[in-house]
Amino acid sequence: MKLLFLLLNTWILSDKPDSLKTPLSIHGNIQLTNNAISPVPSFSLGKPALLTTLYLQKSRFSFNPEFNFDLEAKPWSVNTWVRYQIIQQKKWDFTLGNNFSLFFKKNNPALTKEEFQLQRYQAFEFNLGYHFTKMRGVNLMLWKSQSLDEVGIKRGFFLMLVSQIGDLYNGKNIRLGVRPSLFVIDNTAPFTGYFASQISTMYFKKIPFNISFQTVHPLHTEPKTKFNWNVGLNFQF
Repeated sequence: MKLLFLLLNTWILSDKPDSLKTPLSIHGNIQLTNNAISPVPSFSLGKPALLTTLYLQKSRFSFNPEFNFDLEAKPWSVNTWVRYQIIQQKKWDFTLGNNFSLFFKKNNPALTKEEFQLQRYQAFEFNLGYHFTKMRGVNLMLWKSQSLDEVGIKRGFFLMLVSQIGDLYNGKNIRLGVRPSLFVIDNTAPFTGYFASQISTMYFKKIPFNISFQTVHPLHTEPKTKFNWNVGLNFQF
């Protein structure tokens, strides 16, 4: 939480009069997925879900809350990302972020009457990006997380190298983008692993819907995990 206040203070103190005139940008995405997954098995829902993400941005400051539920309206996770873009250039950008999150772990009904165990987490994000063009670039992302409770995963480390190709195909009515990535996970579950992943998205230029296909392939994990995938129908607003 200290980083959250630091980011807020940095944004307020560094904001110039011209940036105060920058309008607030608000947009979002709602995804219906057949399989809500996570690279860390203990965080996966493993069944259909509704994922809602909002994007609020003013100048270099952004707030991205995420609300995720299963189709019975039972909670899965809530994220509240606060980010500040320190470097904002044509080719390079550098962003620091902080996240306070809630994870609702399903309990074993044979052991307790409480349906969920609430776990609270705080995470720090480092994101360095380089843009070849408006549609193509690479990002190096680092997350360090910690549990705010006695339960849950005490500490976590996530490092990902991701390539963004937004114009793999650009036709008259549709556009195809792909985000291949390699990432490493090491946390106190205990769980460690190396993964290859990708998210392919088909955008329709005349309607606010798109279709995404995600795969997560474990290269080496301890304990072992299986290949996972999902399909999402997205509505952008």
